[in-house]
Amino acid sequence: MQITGGKFNSRKVKTPEFDNIKPTLSKTRQGIFNTLSNMMDFDKKVFIDMFSGSGIMALEAVSRGFQSIMFEKDRKTALAIKESFLYFNLTPEIYFGDSLKNLSKLTKKADVIFIDPPYESDLYEKSLNLIKDINIMNKNGIIILEHPIYKQINIKGFELIKAKTYGNKQITYLNLTE
Repeated sequence: MQITGGKFNSRKVKTPEFDNIKPTLSKTRQGIFNTLSNMMDFDKKVFIDMFSGSGIMALEAVSRGFQSIMFEKDRKTALAIKESFLYFNLTPEIYFGDSLKNLSKLTKKADVIFIDPPYESDLYEKSLNLIKDINIMNKNGIIILEHPIYKQINIKGFELIKAKTYGNKQITYLNLTE
């Protein structure tokens, strides 16, 4: 895999190769950050990757100027993500354990939260409900869901900004409603 933009553009990344990880594809990552660039300036904004997996979304975010925070439940995967960041002389802000519990403990507010849990889990709705409940988003913050096109997600309490399909995946952009 390689970074698709920012200061590390075109640099190759060694990502963890575990059966339970499905890295966001280059075309999709590029589309996400292009869309975000039309919505906000990235400099020093906080990007939270709730279910990091390979860590590639956080690396893309840092490459473009975001401060990145990651959550990863699997310790072996989290250590592999740390290695990927060290390759770029970066120290990742990564929290081990349950993403929902870790999100509740954060003191920083997010400008972007990327949610891409295991597809067949109930973690999409749980994550969205928690975001509503704990006041973790900065004003005009954006929540991004990566999910299979067949997956119906309850987004009550959120405003749909945009939805874009990439093959069999959909990227859904949301804002909290007031």
